[in-house]
Amino acid sequence: MKLQEIKEDLYKYYTKHEINHALKNYVPTHCQNVAPETANDPLNQCAFVTRQLLIPFFTQRNLKDSMYRDKFYIILAEAGMGKTTFMLNLYVKYAELLAETDYKIKIFPLSFPNAMEEVEAIPAEERANTILLLDAFDEDSEAIKAHQKRLHYILQKVGDFKEVIFTCRTQFFPQEEEDSGEIGVLKFKYQDNTYQFRKIYLSPFSNEDIKAYLKKTYNLLNINKRKKAEKIVLHSPNLMVRPMLLRYIDDLIKSRDHYSSTYQIYTELIAKWIEREVQRRPDNKEKYRKDLYKFSREVAIDMYMNRKRRGGFIISDDELKVLAENNNVDLGTLELKTRALLHMNTLHQCTFAHKSILEYFLVTEAFYNLQFAKHLDLSDLEQGEQLRGEMLYEKAKSLFGRYKTYTSGKSKDFVNISVADLEKVKHAALIKIDSHDIQVLRIFKSLGLLQINDIQIGVDQLDNFLYKNTLELSSKNITQINDLQFLTNLESLDLSNNQITDLTPLRNLKKLKRLNLSNNQIEDLSILDELPNLVEVDVQGNDQAQSTARVLAS
Repeated sequence: MKLQEIKEDLYKYYTKHEINHALKNYVPTHCQNVAPETANDPLNQCAFVTRQLLIPFFTQRNLKDSMYRDKFYIILAEAGMGKTTFMLNLYVKYAELLAETDYKIKIFPLSFPNAMEEVEAIPAEERANTILLLDAFDEDSEAIKAHQKRLHYILQKVGDFKEVIFTCRTQFFPQEEEDSGEIGVLKFKYQDNTYQFRKIYLSPFSNEDIKAYLKKTYNLLNINKRKKAEKIVLHSPNLMVRPMLLRYIDDLIKSRDHYSSTYQIYTELIAKWIEREVQRRPDNKEKYRKDLYKFSREVAIDMYMNRKRRGGFIISDDELKVLAENNNVDLGTLELKTRALLHMNTLHQCTFAHKSILEYFLVTEAFYNLQFAKHLDLSDLEQGEQLRGEMLYEKAKSLFGRYKTYTSGKSKDFVNISVADLEKVKHAALIKIDSHDIQVLRIFKSLGLLQINDIQIGVDQLDNFLYKNTLELSSKNITQINDLQFLTNLESLDLSNNQITDLTPLRNLKKLKRLNLSNNQIEDLSILDELPNLVEVDVQGNDQAQSTARVLAS
């Protein structure tokens, strides 16, 4: 069978670019029987196996000899480690080898709602000689709800195939299932049934793998690009072991020499994609840049909020058009292939090029939109916690001020803060602050004093300020409150017993419910009429105040 004919069978679920890239730039996948993150644990030293090539492990066996063959295999790896790339290459290799035999190979991504219907439609007489590849069990909507029940159902339906190979992200199964106590085996029980998988972990890219990938990507005519890419890898080794991130190396090399976090990389990738699309527009480039980012963000939110109804992180062509029209985005001119963030499949469904890009948008939205944050369950997201932690660290570096740690009395700029210092910050002095900065301040577990110019918030008030939207500044000799104008999250504010004269900075604090202004020098209280949620106001002791009817009523 010719390669083009083999590819034709894949187009129903995978884009042409996705297939071509997976095959063209493929660096042979290695595997191991111990999770990479625990491989150096002393408890695993006796069990650690030298990396071996994974495709030959499957293809260089006698299919007719079933005595020593396992029925079910599960390939485990973290996000971006190349599970789908491996499955596509395994499918192609098997298809070539089986072309002149009685055996067949089938592949289905379980992230698609109708995948199991397609599996069940395979004639019973073909199954005994068919190898079945089921990609992305962790993205199966029913598996997300109840993984044991779903896996039991699938295994009941596929037990008559020659063998079945699943892929899944690590830590999707509970630890006691993934770590069954027997090296290379995953076991689980459901009702009266016990199931066993041959468990295999994908190995991270080695330095040799990375070099091989870059050679495939940049030939001798692009040697300068290859050298710059190698420099990025040298400074970002922990990031570049993920093949998915290497895939976008061409975008990354144009901006900087190294990246310190995955969040930083995604920020760059998204900016590059948007910029490519913007440059294809004849006019209104700046407006289109904002519209396209907003559109992409809303697509991610829509996919997340409707994932259960749709059976995955997807959106139909028609639903996508509505979001595009609402954001002035012309889908007819939008590039949905090559290095695009969004891909359209043959079922007229749109997905993100990788789930982790969707997760980036969700985590970022949760930071700026506290209402959405209430709906976001990070346990549904493979890299959610990591991305959120990295984002908060990036935001910490952008705080406008200085800090001290409990191990050093020396004051340092936040722009230079290290990861190690996050847990040690005891004193933060900010020149300005907004409601989003409060989320960043929460990561300073040792914080005992927060200073915002002349306003000091001690340890006795910090918890209320950071977690309960309450601020008590009574008797602090405060004369002006300009520093409070961006704390739009505040619900309770005590400014009593100060020398405040002007309330104008309170205009933006629309969430305020309780406000104590007693014993100040305020003359004009009209600003309070602009605060719709006030239910409790104390203005006693402001003898020159011109009270409004609403304040008197309170």
